[in-house]
Amino acid sequence: MRSFADVHDALRAQGVDHEIIQLPSSSRSAELAAEALGVPVSWVVKSLVFVADGQPVLALVDGEATVDTEALARVLGARAAVLARGREVRELTGYKPGAVPPVGLETDLPVLADPAVFEPEVVYCGGGTTTAMLRVRARDLERLLAARVVSIARRG
Repeated sequence: MRSFADVHDALRAQGVDHEIIQLPSSSRSAELAAEALGVPVSWVVKSLVFVADGQPVLALVDGEATVDTEALARVLGARAAVLARGREVRELTGYKPGAVPPVGLETDLPVLADPAVFEPEVVYCGGGTTTAMLRVRARDLERLLAARVVSIARRG
């Protein structure tokens, strides 16, 4: 199983300035992470693995949103997109659900990101464990991921 060290190493190899923050308790949800960090929930990035017509994809949305699976499927040209099961997440990423970072994954996955992810100057992402968070400049994350930026978030 991968950990925050793999996230750190992946970013260091790319020359991306970042910080791994160790939290005193679980940051398994965006709300818990934001509370522990003392930041708005919208600054927390959810990294979620979906399977669209059998093909895995990493979807990024801000902490106040959920992934609109119909929009995700439409953007991918798929019939349907469903959240990957825990076992699939571990096999594809090397991380437990709730700890998946956007970088340092076991498998290279296509990345789709909602535009709101990159609006804050700094964002906080899963850090590889449920008690680790990655702090990184949004513009650095966007450049590093080369994500397809599309509206895939559902609010409210």
